[in-house]
Amino acid sequence: MTEETGFIGQIRRLSRRLSGTLLSADARDVKAYYNRNDNRKDIFTFDNEDQMKVGGIVLKELAEEYDTPLYVYDANRLIDNYYLYLGSLKNVKNFMLCYAVKANPNLALLNMFYKLGAGFDVVSGGEISRCLAAGVDPSRIIFSGCGKSMEEIELAVKSDVQCINVESWGELDRIEMIANRYNKIQDISIRVNPDLNLDGHSHSNTSTSSGHKFGVPIGEALEIYSRAKASANLKIKGISCHLNSNINQIEPFIEARDKLLQLADELRQESRICVEHINLGGGFAAQIETNIDTPDIPQLVERLAKPITDRGLKLVLEPGRSLVSDAGVLLTKVEYIKTAHRELSGTTSPRSGSFISGTSPLNTSRSHPLSRTKTFAIVDAGFNDFSRTALYGQQHNIVPIHANRQEPSSPGLPTEFKYDIAGPICETTDVFYKDLTLNHKLQPGDYLIIADTGAYGSSMSNNYNTRNKVAEVLITDCHPVLIRERQRYEEQFAKEKIVPDLKLKSLNVLTEVESQEDLTNNNA
Repeated sequence: MTEETGFIGQIRRLSRRLSGTLLSADARDVKAYYNRNDNRKDIFTFDNEDQMKVGGIVLKELAEEYDTPLYVYDANRLIDNYYLYLGSLKNVKNFMLCYAVKANPNLALLNMFYKLGAGFDVVSGGEISRCLAAGVDPSRIIFSGCGKSMEEIELAVKSDVQCINVESWGELDRIEMIANRYNKIQDISIRVNPDLNLDGHSHSNTSTSSGHKFGVPIGEALEIYSRAKASANLKIKGISCHLNSNINQIEPFIEARDKLLQLADELRQESRICVEHINLGGGFAAQIETNIDTPDIPQLVERLAKPITDRGLKLVLEPGRSLVSDAGVLLTKVEYIKTAHRELSGTTSPRSGSFISGTSPLNTSRSHPLSRTKTFAIVDAGFNDFSRTALYGQQHNIVPIHANRQEPSSPGLPTEFKYDIAGPICETTDVFYKDLTLNHKLQPGDYLIIADTGAYGSSMSNNYNTRNKVAEVLITDCHPVLIRERQRYEEQFAKEKIVPDLKLKSLNVLTEVESQEDLTNNNA
């Protein structure tokens, strides 16, 4: 049989290699994972020549082969992260660990987590389709999301997904109608908001009973569960919730669990409804900034699980960021170094308050005494490639791929250099890091990594400024595999159409104006 060629062939060969890798991973001592001190370091290391590596591969070589910007993922770290959860669940008899697909939906990652035994939390018909394309058994899919369309619900019901998390009365009616149309009984859970006040970004707090679009207030839970029980095409399976994103404390999960268990008791006592699982969702923090503490996963899972499993219920968790964030970096190249000079208030300069920029640093000897300079390193990655800094203010660590490149030391010369790392997008918010301090100068052509970008990087990328989506590489067994090809310009607008013989009134008016101008010019 001939070897497959092209991109699909690469994916299939990767799948076969992962099969062998994961067999050895299954034999790992999960107890050792459970008991270890989980002070894991970054996925990148430096060799004897001070060159950065990920998964044993020199990043400069990847940049030269695949170009930049480039997402690079380490399969070993992805497996380690999954086994950290799995080891924490070693004493739990009944659980389901679902990967939140929205964090990073690349087919290669979905296929890998499936082979590890994961379930999948999806929030759209597209994510269902991705899972199916990656070979996922639909019985491992839980469908969440507050705005499921008729087509998406139909896809879920026809595909026999394990469970649909219902988020509104109207959605319950839709699921019942579609299940009836296909003569099926659809398993459901109700997403309940446990009414917690959590610290964190206002954009991500989804645990209160009111004020956001997700789920059902806990005060309405008994009523909507009773409505679902009365349906011949719906079967109640559990209670679900999702609190927030990037939660770095254990207590909110404990409080939510207790409220959901209390609701389970009320359902059993008042409505004779017996749920089978408690789904606490995701939102577990990942180390994306040096000053953020992350929850101890083994301790978190151990404390969450026992009261649930002691009642004979299944525990469902849906981690995303904590599985993939620290397994990825965004590799980018410095295009330009430029210094902006601003006169401060009180100066006599006629250009006070303005910026003077160029492609090379200004001669600071000509600077006004009341002035400030800022040096920018303009890189080829933009916030269309990684948007979380611009959207949420999350400043990820940025590291040059060459370590300890010391500048010659002489009296009077600076020993540290500060840069704002900025992208090429035509927006002032396209800045990844302000005042990055290094012990050496950056130069055009240098490579940097933006760390911990395995989650919500590629998945939130877009084509703003008609920029192509970047390529993605997975390192497995010291072997790089292209798991997403770089987009081409023509692919961006391949489905757009020009309207032939377009006739607009404004065009006619413009033609009349031009004719009058021509007549005036001729008369002159």
